[in-house]
Amino acid sequence: MTATLALLDRLKTEMPEIWGEAQVVGKWVWLEFSMPPIEQVRSKLKELGFHWNGGRKCWQHPCGVQSLRSTQDPRSMYPVVAASALEMRETPPGAGGEISAKEFKVVALRECPLPEDMQMCDTPQKAADYWRLHISTNPYYNRDCECFVVLMLNTRRRVRGHQLVSIGTMDTLLVHPREVFRGAIIAGASAIVLMHNHPSGEPQPSEADIKVTRDLIRAGQLVKIEVLDHVVMGNPNHCSLRELGYFAS
Repeated sequence: MTATLALLDRLKTEMPEIWGEAQVVGKWVWLEFSMPPIEQVRSKLKELGFHWNGGRKCWQHPCGVQSLRSTQDPRSMYPVVAASALEMRETPPGAGGEISAKEFKVVALRECPLPEDMQMCDTPQKAADYWRLHISTNPYYNRDCECFVVLMLNTRRRVRGHQLVSIGTMDTLLVHPREVFRGAIIAGASAIVLMHNHPSGEPQPSEADIKVTRDLIRAGQLVKIEVLDHVVMGNPNHCSLRELGYFAS
C-alpha cells in the first residue's frame, strides 16, 4: 500500500478538487467522473501515471501492481476504499511497523492576479466580480453543481485568496465549519466572505442556506474570524444574505 498512499498524498496536494473522488480498488487508484474532464485535468492525470480504461469508463493508476485483464469487475474481488478513509491512517490496514507523525506544509495552488479595483472586497458586487474572474474559470469548477467557496480577507478587507471548500450536487451541498475555517485560520485571515452558486440560476437563498450561514457566523465568533457576508451566485444575478437582513443580531 505504500505506493498507493504516496499517490493519494500527491493527488491531494496537486489536485485537491478531485482527490475526494478517488477510490482504492485493491492497490489501484480509480477515478470516475460524471462528465469527461477538461484537457488540463487529463494531462495532469497522465503526468501522475493514470491511464484511461475505456472498458470500465474510469481513470486508473496501478501503483506498481500490474494485473491481468479480466472480464470481471475488480470491485467485486477486491475491497473498495474511498481515498478520504485512508487519509489519516498512520499505517495501511494489516501492516506492521511503528506509527510515525508527519510534517505538514501549506501549498498555494495557483496565482490569482487582481486588478486594483478588485483588491478590496467590501461589497457583494466585488465578491461576485471575484467569483466570475477566478472561481467560475477554475478548471475544476462545475456550474451544474453547487460549489462552496470561502474568500479570505485581511484586516483592510483586501483579498488574500480563496478556497474551494466543497462541491455538491445540483441542489445540495455539505458544509462543515471545520472545513470552512481551516484555510482561513492557516492563511491568517481576519474575515471571510462565504459564496456558493445555484445551478438553477436563481440566487434567492434557501432555508438551508440561511441556517448554514447563521451556524457559520456563530463559529466565526468563536475563532475570532468575522463572517462578512454570504453571497449566492445565480445567472446572471447574485444575492447577499447580509443585504437581506440575515446577519442582524
